[in-house]
Amino acid sequence: MTAVTRAELAVAALALVAAAVTGEAMLVAFAAPLAVALAVGLLGGRPRRPTVTTTVAPAVVAVGDALTVRVEVVSATSETALVELELPARLEPRGTAAWLLHLRPGVPEELSCELTATRPGRFEVGTAKVSIGGRARLVERSFVLGLAQEVEARPAAVRLGSLVRSARVRGVVGDRVSPLGSEGIEFADVREAPELFVSRRVNWRATARRQTTCVNVYHPERSTDVVLLVDTFSAATLPSVVTAALNLAEAYVARHDRLAVVCFGGVLDWVEPGTGPLHLERVRRSLLESETFFSYAWKTADIIPRRLLPAGALVLALSPLLDSRFTGAVLDLRSRGADVAVVEVEPPRALNSRLLSTPSGVLASRIVALEHEELRLRFATWGVPVVDLPSPESLGVVLTRLAEIRRTTARSPRSAVRR
Repeated sequence: MTAVTRAELAVAALALVAAAVTGEAMLVAFAAPLAVALAVGLLGGRPRRPTVTTTVAPAVVAVGDALTVRVEVVSATSETALVELELPARLEPRGTAAWLLHLRPGVPEELSCELTATRPGRFEVGTAKVSIGGRARLVERSFVLGLAQEVEARPAAVRLGSLVRSARVRGVVGDRVSPLGSEGIEFADVREAPELFVSRRVNWRATARRQTTCVNVYHPERSTDVVLLVDTFSAATLPSVVTAALNLAEAYVARHDRLAVVCFGGVLDWVEPGTGPLHLERVRRSLLESETFFSYAWKTADIIPRRLLPAGALVLALSPLLDSRFTGAVLDLRSRGADVAVVEVEPPRALNSRLLSTPSGVLASRIVALEHEELRLRFATWGVPVVDLPSPESLGVVLTRLAEIRRTTARSPRSAVRR
């Protein structure tokens, strides 16, 4: 029953009770038309289920781009229906997503709505709530119809010129230049060789000058291990963190590095080390489905499985550095000898200017700034470089700066660290 039906039923019942108590015939005359109308409406039959067909295209969109949902409604009887698309919080409609229709028997009604993804993620869209009122709209039925389809919203691609590489390389062939000399394409050195090598390796000028066989030595191309440690404690910065992590994952896998992802937050989630297109799809699905779960539980690096942290791997942490559980885990990994670098994702500027203008607000902001500076000093003491990421679009510049910092302050991941 609708709200109007319940109200009319309550008024009629109250009038009849009052008539029985007071004996006033006028109250019976007042309640009789309401009772008759209710009886006719309730006995007139319940609304029948319509047929709803939905299509969603495209299945993969970039954040900010539009996808189209088309709805076709067909009813076997003449009805008045309210059709409302069921949308997740990450999708915003361009225009209306609810329609009031006057359905005719067998005549399809076609509807269309454009949606925009506001943040990266995976979500289901395509179902619609259809509310149909019966005779005099005294009886109303609601149906959730349509087929839900999975839509993937990916962040905009960021062009990355250079990537941060780990200090050690693997024995597997890849795109990274090994510091050792062997078979490769990048020139390393000229060395004397007692035996005769293939002519393409012999350096004839050096051989003629030194009167002994000299050969060219090249750097071999190898792959590296990279672990993306993603902070999922903060809901405000999660879209920026996921955007940066996805771009890094695609770039590292494209260069044949072995990649692992650890989502460290209220719930621990991970993707084991691997490479290739299928592994990238697993990484993309894990990152796009990551959510913020509130938890008071104190989490440390001990909960991260050891197989996710290969020896000599570069651990690249993406975090706003707002939760002490995450910063503690980063320092714990560094104390174990891991090669760690931090990309600090700046939180959105959403502070109340009126609050900051008060003496207590100014004092609070100064305390927060001092605590953050003390944390940066702790990272520097432990040999963990930290760079700021003001926006995902500047990721390429930030990585170049981080690589330069690591080159100028080179420190072996196996070297002793101060506690």
